[in-house]
Amino acid sequence: MLLKNKTILEIIWIVAVIAILGWAAVSNASYTLSHGDNIANPVGGDPEGIVINVTGYQWAWQFQYPNGTISTDKVVLEVNTTYTFIVTSKDVIHDLYIPQFGVQVYAVYGHPNQVTFEPLKKGTFIFECVEYCGEYHYEMRGTVVVV
Repeated sequence: MLLKNKTILEIIWIVAVIAILGWAAVSNASYTLSHGDNIANPVGGDPEGIVINVTGYQWAWQFQYPNGTISTDKVVLEVNTTYTFIVTSKDVIHDLYIPQFGVQVYAVYGHPNQVTFEPLKKGTFIFECVEYCGEYHYEMRGTVVVV
């Protein structure tokens, strides 16, 4: 009798785990498909708006504006203007995260990614690297100034 109860509990446990994993997979897939425009896309499509090249390296971010000007750990943007960041890395994997704009994109050596967004509010916002990249990872922070 005890063996039978254990078997029933094991079956219930396995079914519950499979149900939870199935729900998570379906939820993730439906979210990804319905929010596809908000996810960073590989470079290949036509970038929209003003294109800024972003390079992550241990332990800073470099922004290159269309006129060739380079800024480190600070980027200045205009409100209500569309920007495309083309993001890459000089060394290890980094992850640019600007939570106020819903921007998170990997910086991978040899594989540029792009993300398009439009700042809708003036102010100063923090960005950071959210992929552990070495000893001074915590220093990979900066500011986005929207004017």
